[in-house]
Amino acid sequence: DAWRENTEGKVLVTRQQLSTALNIQKALLEHPTAGKLLTHPSRAVEVSYFGIDEETGLEVRVRPDLELDMGGLRIGADLKTISMWNIKQEGLRAKLHREIIDRDYHLSAAMYCETAALDQFFWIFVNKDENYHWVAIIEASTELLELGMLEYRKTMRAIANGFDTGEWPAPITEDYTDELNDFDVRRLEALRVQA
Repeated sequence: DAWRENTEGKVLVTRQQLSTALNIQKALLEHPTAGKLLTHPSRAVEVSYFGIDEETGLEVRVRPDLELDMGGLRIGADLKTISMWNIKQEGLRAKLHREIIDRDYHLSAAMYCETAALDQFFWIFVNKDENYHWVAIIEASTELLELGMLEYRKTMRAIANGFDTGEWPAPITEDYTDELNDFDVRRLEALRVQA
């Protein structure tokens, strides 16, 4: 019981938390693709890369969770836990896409690919809800990486401008009217037809 008396700097894990973590690990290792990636003999885990952004001169640091070199093809991946127990299966791909976009995972993937010279990038999503640990492997498309890169470039220019001028604008600088996006316009039109 010496560990109970010496907990400084340590995070205690409950039996339930350990059980959940082990079940998530089991789901990942049993998944046909995730298991192969996570246990590949030539994998490298959390390798740090550092660089200087050529356009802005800002320092860049990235650390993909996993990378593999498959005969000259460099593959990177990030492991992401999510909580999606109540999503209908037909809406899951759209929800995962929103998760990628809303959390800027595509932006970080573009940074990883540029800084670590990765050719392909994947996300390994695992649902962390108790007793429902499904896994989804999602490859970042060329267009998604391009979008991420353009947003990354825009963000780097804004950060450099902030350092240069000392001005850091708020994310919203004017009042606005919220408008429907394309998806909600289609929903509205469909409901109008049904009404």
